[in-house]
Amino acid sequence: MTTLRRLPLLLALSLLAPACASFHVNTPNGFAELEDDSRYDYRATNADGVVIAVRVMRNEPEASLEFWGRVVDERLRRQGYTPQGNPEPVRSANGVAGVMFRYGATVGGRAHRYQVAVFVRAKKVYVMEAGGDTEVFDPAAPAVARAFGSFRT
Repeated sequence: MTTLRRLPLLLALSLLAPACASFHVNTPNGFAELEDDSRYDYRATNADGVVIAVRVMRNEPEASLEFWGRVVDERLRRQGYTPQGNPEPVRSANGVAGVMFRYGATVGGRAHRYQVAVFVRAKKVYVMEAGGDTEVFDPAAPAVARAFGSFRT
């Protein structure tokens, strides 16, 4: 198999390969941190089902924020998420550059919101995400914004 043909497989595997967690996020009031979820390095939910989560992966193949942002965006679009606005540059609480994407989707006949921020350091990729039914996500948006604003790599 040529290197070019292997790239999508390598990307998919690297997104699944967890790295040691080395970040901090403040769990907002009204949210409870969930334990023992091997798919995430951090996960919290409120009583209405709005979820905030963080995944940390190895930066393999070693690539830029632009590259990993595109990987995440294209993967979500293929899964049926519709972009809501343009990607926005963001910074973690400790100044690491990132990019934020916002999406809408219909799940079980109901409108949902989903947002994801990607941050890249030399050895790690951090993906912070939040989502839920639009009806309950919108009122929780200020708490979600506080959590995203507290994120440190």
